[in-house]
Amino acid sequence: MPDSCFCEAIRSEGIKQPANAWSSLAFVVVAGLVVIRWTRKPRAGRAAYPLLYAFALVVVGLGSAYFHATLSFRGQFVDVFGMYLIATFALLYSVGQLRAVSGALFVAVFIASNAVLAMLLYWVPVYRRPVFGLLIVAVLFVEILTRRRSGPRSATRHLSVAAGIMGVAFVIWILDFTRTLCRPESWLQGHAVWHVLGAVAAWHLFRYYHESKPATAT
Repeated sequence: MPDSCFCEAIRSEGIKQPANAWSSLAFVVVAGLVVIRWTRKPRAGRAAYPLLYAFALVVVGLGSAYFHATLSFRGQFVDVFGMYLIATFALLYSVGQLRAVSGALFVAVFIASNAVLAMLLYWVPVYRRPVFGLLIVAVLFVEILTRRRSGPRSATRHLSVAAGIMGVAFVIWILDFTRTLCRPESWLQGHAVWHVLGAVAAWHLFRYYHESKPATAT
């Protein structure tokens, strides 16, 4: 840092990378939509899930905005920690489809696992991307195992849409990070597009969780 902080030019005053910072708030908007959707279509016994998910999205959005506004280690910590919250939520939710898990246990394991991840992120931040990658691989593995046992769920299309959007977003992330497509002074930044697409994918992931009918009640 800061020379490896994506394509957008770093301002000498105020918000360091305004396009990347403001676009991060798309996650906060989606968090609000999650809460609204839940209040309109609640599901018995599952209040902890949408609230935790919305909380994770808020942390991602505000953390990413803070990071790009300051380009500080503190900002990086909160930014990546929010990503860990999303990944662990997805992993624990998928595990809950294989074996019944109470809401209280879900929350307890969620908090404990992220406490460990937070310590790793603070003491050995260089491994933040490999750790996140391992979490995503674990989510995919458990989701595939769940499908084999119970078959496709009713809202699988939302998962497919989320995966497709993230695939496109990741390509844009790489192009921006490597400066293959780069206009530093422009307000249209590849990393900002990555933020917005990631938020849209997060919305479809919530729709997948909220509308699917798992074989095992949690």
